[in-house]
Amino acid sequence: MKQIERWQMYLKIQELKRLNLKISQIARHVGISRNTVYKYIDMTPEEFQQSLERRARKKTRARYLFLSLTPDVIL
Repeated sequence: MKQIERWQMYLKIQELKRLNLKISQIARHVGISRNTVYKYIDMTPEEFQQSLERRARKKTRARYLFLSLTPDVIL
């Protein structure tokens, strides 16, 4: 899922929260697990942005680790 899609999901969760929907209703409407709703429902936009940045750093580190462990292939 791309960052723009994650932002759309976050904003939809916040909108449905303002409409006083229950966690399970939000999860069904957005198409995600209740655990994911719990994770994001009380986050501020700043906290959400920080979580996206942490996620991007983890992905980058994992790629570098994979590339460093992969032997060079001679063609």
